[in-house]
Amino acid sequence: MKLLSLFAAAWLALPISGFALSTPIDRDISFPKDYDPARAEAIRSVIRDERFHFVGGIVSHWPPDFGTRLSFAGDAESLNDFFAAVRKLPGIELHLILYRGGNDELRRDSTWQLDFSQARPEELTIYLNLNAEGLDFSQVKLPAWPPHSR
Repeated sequence: MKLLSLFAAAWLALPISGFALSTPIDRDISFPKDYDPARAEAIRSVIRDERFHFVGGIVSHWPPDFGTRLSFAGDAESLNDFFAAVRKLPGIELHLILYRGGNDELRRDSTWQLDFSQARPEELTIYLNLNAEGLDFSQVKLPAWPPHSR
């Protein structure tokens, strides 16, 4: 019983932020402290562009990823513009993941999400929701992926 009381006291003494595995974020990304400021600003210029309807963001405080996921809604034209803007970012690889998101009373996934991982800071991943309402996939234009130059 004494050990249980000691554990409970230590648990209650932790700050609230110690419990949060993720926190909300606005139109921003949690970049590593040593991240190139010019590259960070270039990425921010895309995600802060008002042409793209931002619906929410979250930062994961779970190592090693420490990822930021930003959610957007829109039609094919908006998504095509987003793809084009992201592809213009210098030194950034783009990955695309297609998934069947939820769209019911329990969960409503956005049209697309942008994911940045501190474990892979040269990459941006776009998660495209195949179940997104109002997105005509026949109008989606996937960007060209040039070969890697290494």
